[in-house]
Amino acid sequence: MSKIVVFTKEGFEDRTAEFNNDVHNLEEKGFSNIISSLKVIGSPWVAYYGKNFSGKQRVFEEGAYATLEDKEKFCSLKIITDDLDNPEFQLFEHINYKGRTMTLHQETNLLEIAFSDIASYHKVKGGVWVLYEHINHKGAQLVAFSGEQVPSYLPLSFNDVASHVRSLLPKPLTASYAFFS
Repeated sequence: MSKIVVFTKEGFEDRTAEFNNDVHNLEEKGFSNIISSLKVIGSPWVAYYGKNFSGKQRVFEEGAYATLEDKEKFCSLKIITDDLDNPEFQLFEHINYKGRTMTLHQETNLLEIAFSDIASYHKVKGGVWVLYEHINHKGAQLVAFSGEQVPSYLPLSFNDVASHVRSLLPKPLTASYAFFS
């Protein structure tokens, strides 16, 4: 079973809560804006700065995160249950289907294909994708779900920002959970 375990202090200390389903409002659970470390078992999760899966986002894949770059900022959590097989992602240079387009099937440093800092919107045809402000999975993130069409990054403050894109990959069926003991 997939779950996320959150802690109010770095290093997996102090108060803790475990969630198996989406949490629209962490305030109702007593954990809004206080998560400082977490552990993910199974499926990836997205943590949002705003209630009801709004605002800035950060994806967390299976693992233990003793220190968070953006601790004490999360107000909602969403488990990723989408099919991660057959990823396909289209980036567009300008809003309203204008300019160059790029179709991706794997992790891509957009600088290497002359598409860094110019993307204005996307369509997700398969999988779940993470766009990064900087190369090497750094900076702000934008998570894109299968079937999603975002006609403009302007309202998301992500226009002409993306420098790196990757799809979340399905986990092998035989995963080890030894690091959670």
